[in-house]
Amino acid sequence: MSSSEYDPLVRQALIDNYNNYAEGLDSKNWPMVRACFADEVLIDYGAISAPTGAPEVPRRADDWMKNLQGVINGFDITRHTISNHRFFISEGEISCRAYLRADHIIFANPEMPVIGPEETVVVVGEYTNRYRQIDGVWKICKSELVVNWSEGNASLLAIATERAMALNS
Repeated sequence: MSSSEYDPLVRQALIDNYNNYAEGLDSKNWPMVRACFADEVLIDYGAISAPTGAPEVPRRADDWMKNLQGVINGFDITRHTISNHRFFISEGEISCRAYLRADHIIFANPEMPVIGPEETVVVVGEYTNRYRQIDGVWKICKSELVVNWSEGNASLLAIATERAMALNS
């Protein structure tokens, strides 16, 4: 079923969910990110999520937040842009696919916010989120990310994880 064949308020609620997720990550507003998810969620971000558990095994959303924080908190700034939302209904389930571009930056000199190629890693891919309405709010119950490509300094992901661990110590 196409996006025009059901309630436009549902479409907007799902887009708002994606926007809240992106804004929450970028502002490190973890309650905002957590509010996007059902209490139990399936996560399949390929190699990104593989070390945290199998994609077919439900996990607590609170545990997934800790995993996200364990990387994102180590970056000086991130910018997640999610666009081109496409909606699908099948067997009573609503899902939405959307493109992702995520810039992750660790400044060589935080007082001079100019970046070179060694200070950024960009991830480009596509999310597919499946939703369930819980207490009148659409929440992610399954999230998949297919990374199409990345560019820049991939070692920043490990550096960010180390920095995030140091912040929590």
